[in-house]
Parts: sequence; structure tokens; C-alpha cells
Amino acid sequence: MKRTFLLLIAALALLPMTERSAAAGSWGPLGVRGGVSADGEDNSAYLIEAFGTYQLPWGLRNKAGWGVWTEAAITAGTLSTEEDNGFIGTLGPAFRFGNPDFPVELDLGVSIAIISRDRFGLKDYNGIQQFVSHAELIYHFTPGFGLSYRFQHMSNAGFNGGPNPGINMHLIGVDWYP
Repeated sequence: MKRTFLLLIAALALLPMTERSAAAGSWGPLGVRGGVSADGEDNSAYLIEAFGTYQLPWGLRNKAGWGVWTEAAITAGTLSTEEDNGFIGTLGPAFRFGNPDFPVELDLGVSIAIISRDRFGLKDYNGIQQFVSHAELIYHFTPGFGLSYRFQHMSNAGFNGGPNPGINMHLIGVDWYP
């Protein structure tokens, strides 16, 4: 999975620019999202964060408008359990799949994450350096407003040694497109 994702990033970086997206070089979407742990063993963990994406110039689109484009995503928020609260911030690439004439988009990405503490309640995430991978569906009600559902996984990917417990989360977001 990691190898395929890295090869896709490299291929898009080496492609000559196809039709430059009208949004390339601009911010959007921006928004807020929150949600809860998908696992019952995470002390009722929940996440609330603000997010922003910067549209990058690389992408592929067919004549019908379907395609993939790149973006850099950044978040800042709070990861909490019944016992503890802490900061979480992420930065990383994402790929958005869709068509401007269709109201649903798919967003896939992997980010580097920093958390302010490695222990929340009884769960030890074994380091403040983490990785977050996600899959997100966005529904556009208007060109400037959408709602999203995101499934994300955070773990240290084994880089900090064992244990590597990780956490899965379900998140709902409100997306604004400036």
C-alpha cells in the first residue's frame, strides 16, 4: 500500500501539467470536522479539528471532466478522551477524485501527524510522531458548501517500535470553498 501510494505521488510529480485546475494555487476547501473513535477500546476518544487544503497544479482530467488532482492538507485540533486532552496537527498530500459537474468527490491521503502527548487515558500511542491515512467522501450542496464523511487511521506505522496500537475514527465535516 505504501509503495503504491509513493509511486502514484512520484508519477504525478513527473507528469507535465495537464490542464491547470482553475483552483490550483488557491486555498479550499476550508472547514471543521469532528468525530469519535471507531473502536470501543479507545476510552471514548474524539477529535475536533480545523482543516485547510491548498490546491496543487498537478492533475489529470478526461474530456468528460472526471479526474484526479493534488492538494496539500493541513489540520490543527484536539484529540481527547474521558481523561485527557491533547493537540494534534497534520500535514501531507492528498488526491481528490471527481468531476466538477457531479456533487460527490473522493479524497484520499496520508499525513505526518504530531500529537502533544503519546498517552491518552490508558492507551499509549508510543510516540508523538504519528501518521494519519484517510478516505473521505464529500457531498457538495452548492459550489461553495459541502458536507463530508471521513474514515481515518492514526498510528506510528511501526517507526517508534512496538507497541503500535493506532486509532480508527469516524469524522463528519463542514467544508467551505472560498
